[in-house]
Amino acid sequence: MALDLTGIQNENEFYTSYYLREVLEKDLKDEFADWAEQSTASDAEEEDSRPPHEALGGRSGDYFQKSNELLDATGAGRRLQLQRELLTPLLRALGYDVQPMLKKLRDGRWLPVLSQVTRPDGTPKLCVVEAPPAEGEETTDPLEQKLTAQQYEGLRPEHADPNTALSDVEVTEDRPLDTELAEVITKGLFALDEPPRYVLVVNDSQIVLLDRTKWSEKRLLRFELDEILGRKDTDTLKATVSLLHRESTCPEDGFSLLDTFDENAHKHAFAVSEDLKYALRESIELIGNEAIWYLQEVRKEKTYDELDAEQLTTECLRYMYRLLFLFYIEARPELGYAPMDSDEYLNGYSLERLRDLELVNLTTEEAKNGYYIHHSVEKLFSLVFNGYPEVEANGQVHRGNGQATADFGEEESQHHTFRIEPLRSHLFDPERTPLLDKVQFRNETLQKVIRLMSLSDPDRRSSRERVSYAALGINQLGAVYEALLSYSGFFAEEDLYEVKEAGESRDPLDVAYFVGEGELDDYADDEIVFEDGTPLVHEKGSFIYRLAGREREESASYYTPEVLTECLVKYSLKELIGEDSDDMPADDILDLTVCEPAMGSGAFLNEAVDQLAEAYLQRKQEETGE
Repeated sequence: MALDLTGIQNENEFYTSYYLREVLEKDLKDEFADWAEQSTASDAEEEDSRPPHEALGGRSGDYFQKSNELLDATGAGRRLQLQRELLTPLLRALGYDVQPMLKKLRDGRWLPVLSQVTRPDGTPKLCVVEAPPAEGEETTDPLEQKLTAQQYEGLRPEHADPNTALSDVEVTEDRPLDTELAEVITKGLFALDEPPRYVLVVNDSQIVLLDRTKWSEKRLLRFELDEILGRKDTDTLKATVSLLHRESTCPEDGFSLLDTFDENAHKHAFAVSEDLKYALRESIELIGNEAIWYLQEVRKEKTYDELDAEQLTTECLRYMYRLLFLFYIEARPELGYAPMDSDEYLNGYSLERLRDLELVNLTTEEAKNGYYIHHSVEKLFSLVFNGYPEVEANGQVHRGNGQATADFGEEESQHHTFRIEPLRSHLFDPERTPLLDKVQFRNETLQKVIRLMSLSDPDRRSSRERVSYAALGINQLGAVYEALLSYSGFFAEEDLYEVKEAGESRDPLDVAYFVGEGELDDYADDEIVFEDGTPLVHEKGSFIYRLAGREREESASYYTPEVLTECLVKYSLKELIGEDSDDMPADDILDLTVCEPAMGSGAFLNEAVDQLAEAYLQRKQEETGE
C-alpha cells in the first residue's frame, strides 16, 4: 500500500503526485527499516533515542494542550509566547535547535528566525521563519500573514555580541510589518548573496516547506499539524519526518534525503519519457493506417501506393506533437496558457476531459466508428491556433455571435467563459496537415491513441500507471521529440514479416528488419517475431513507422544529455559574458543573438536561454539593489 499522506498538501507538484503516492515509500524503505530497528533497541522512556516519527507523535498531547490554551488566550504577547511553547518541542523532535534571532535581509530589513542551520562558512542552509499565531479557530496560511512588533521583542541580531545589553542592539526600525511573509522571503531571504536552500514557515497549525529552486513556481509542501498529530497515523508521521527532519534537509555529511527524492523523481520522469517514446511510435502507426483506411474506404480517393509516405509521416508526427503539447500545457497551468481554472474549458474542450474516456468500453458500432473524439480534438486544435475569442488577421475579435470588436485586449466579463491567446505556429497550422485534414479518425482509434499517451505500458511496468505530464521538463520532452526524428514511415508493398536476431527480444524502438513471406522459411523460430503465437505480419498496404537499418546512425539524431548541454553552454557563455556586470552589464545580455546551427529539439538553445536569463537576473539585481 502507498503511504498515507493525509494532512500533507503537495501544492503545485513540489514532487509529482505519482512519486509521492507510489514511489516515495519504496525510496524510504531502508530508512524505515533503520527506524524499526532503532525502535526495537531503544528504551521507550528515553525520548532522545526514540525513532524520529515516534518522537514527533509523542508530542501530540502537549501540542493540543497548547492549542487549546492559545484559543482562549488574549493579548498578542501572550499568544506569541504560547505559540513558541507549542512549536519548540515539535521543531526539536524534527532535529532543529530553537534559538530565536533576527536575520538581516537583502533589502536591509530584519526578519525574526526561530532556528537556522548553517554551512561551515556560516552562510544559511535552512531557516525556520515564524508567522504570528492565527486569530480564532480559522486556519490561516502562514505565507499570507504579516509580522508583528511582538515577534522582534527580546531578539538580538544574528551576529550581535551576546554580552551587549539588549537595549543597545534591539531592532525598532527596518521591520517589514506591512508585507506578507511570502514576499519578505522572496525579496529578502531568498535574494541574499548566499541564500538558504530551504525555509520552513511555521505557525500554530501549519509547517510549510519551501525550496528556493522550486519557489519561483510556488511549489511547496504544506503540513497540517492538527490532522497529522490528531490522527497519529504511523505512515503519515514517517512521511512528515522524512520530508521535514534536519537529517533529511541538512545532513552533516552527504546528500540530503530531499535531493535524493528529487533525483529519483527525475529518474521517474525519465522513465515516463521512455514510455512516451513507445506510445508515440505506436500512435503514429495507428493514425497513419487510419488515414489510409479513411481515404480508401470513405473518400474513395487514393490507395496507399498513390500516397507520399514521407508526407504522411510528417503529418502524423505533427498531429501527435500537437497532442503532446496539449497534454503538457494542460498539466502545467502555472505557465499561464491553458485556462484550466475555467470549468467551461476543462469540461467542454480540454484534452484532460478526453483522458477520462481512455478506459471506457466502446460496446456499440456507433460508439466505435463514430467521430466524437475526433471532432473534440479538432475543435481544441482550432482554439489553440485561432485563439478564443477568435482573432482574425485584421485584429478583429469574433465572439461567435456575429459581432466583432477591434481589440483582443478589450476588457469584458469573463463569467462563464475563458480566453486563449492564438498560437500561430507551424505546429497547429491546418495548412501544414492537408492530408490529415481530409480524414476523420474513428473513436476506437483515437481512444487507443489517448490511452497510449495517458497510461504506461503494462508490458514494461509492474502496473499500469497514469502518465504525469507535470513531471516532465523541457529536456524530457526534447528527448521524446528527437528520438522519433530518425524514424521513417513506409508502406508495405507486400505482406511483411518482422524478424530479429536470435536470442534477442523485440523492441519497437530498435532497428527493425522485415522479410516477405517467401523468405520466412529461411529463418529459425527464435529469429521470427511472434504475436499471439503466430508470426507478426504487416499486411500489404499498411503503414509502418520504424527505425530501419542504419537510419539512426546516418541521421545523427542523438539526444544530448542535460549534464553535457549544461557544461558546454556554461563555459561557452563564460567566454562571452564573463562573470558579472563588470564584464557585461545586464541589459547587454538582452541584445545578444543566439544561434544553434544544428538544432534538433533545442537542447542547447533551451540551456542557453536558461543560463542567460539567470545571468541577467543576478546582474540586474546587483546593479539596481532590488
